[in-house]
Amino acid sequence: MEIVREGDKVHILCGAKLEDGTVCYKNEKEKPLGFVVGEGKFFPAIENEMKGMKEGESKTMTLEPKDAFGKHKEDLVVEASKNDFRSDAKMDIGLRVEVNTPSGKTLHGTIIEIKDETLTLDFNHPLAGRKIVFTVTLVSIEGD
Repeated sequence: MEIVREGDKVHILCGAKLEDGTVCYKNEKEKPLGFVVGEGKFFPAIENEMKGMKEGESKTMTLEPKDAFGKHKEDLVVEASKNDFRSDAKMDIGLRVEVNTPSGKTLHGTIIEIKDETLTLDFNHPLAGRKIVFTVTLVSIEGD
């Protein structure tokens, strides 16, 4: 039986949850994720753990923040004036917002605090700083 090696294109079913069991992601059986092992397009730590897996095999692994969505960086939490947003913009705690920078980049942040004149926005990935438990099932391997 064939096993996963570096450079193989694989298709997987993947589920991700927080340590408390909260589901973050689960792909549908009809839509497996495809990528080449070793290219680093998926989580490199998971790609590495998949080497040696056989079709139909499942593995569960816990990724530390540095191997998943990164550490939570305090310098990505900023306060902004409400005047910087359209007057009709919806502003609720937990809402994801897009912010256009002067250089033309679009950043995505989460409103974490609302005061009279300001909003506090967190531009970290929503799962930054969290351990993520992944379950990966290997659907198929396409060797080179």
